Amino acid sequence: MENLKFRKAKISDLDEILRLNSALFKNEIDKKYDETLDADWSCSQGGNDYFRARITEQDGFVGVIESRNQIIGYLCGGVHNDKPLWRKIGKFAELENMLIDEKYRGIGAGSILAKEFINWCKKSGVERICVKASASNLKAIEFYRALGFNDYDLTLEYDFNISP
Repeated sequence: MENLKFRKAKISDLDEILRLNSALFKNEIDKKYDETLDADWSCSQGGNDYFRARITEQDGFVGVIESRNQIIGYLCGGVHNDKPLWRKIGKFAELENMLIDEKYRGIGAGSILAKEFINWCKKSGVERICVKASASNLKAIEFYRALGFNDYDLTLEYDFNISP
């Protein structure tokens, strides 16, 4: 097994996190999981601002996993203040996005990142964590289920470009 090391992300990691997020979007688009993603978002000011805020603000979490002092994956998430008013839940968080470099998948790096995020949520007083995955990305869905995430909502979309 690789010598894997988790740590919280720093601003100096931002370029590498943006590169990995860009790879995540490219993978989602190329495999036709979600072709509506903006492939250029990661390199935009909006992408930069989003990750910078998640790294620096108290309600955000960005973790990286390293092998031989090289970042091979990241996870970004955080507490949400816009919980549905119609649900009786307390503080909740979302695992918003994560990617492990393809060469390092299957060695536990993703599980380490996710468990660190789950522990951070617990320490932060979070009662529920959600994660969204493209419906056709079965590997991602299996991964999250193996971590203890359960099916809860199903989101359906009507696309005027392909619907009758």
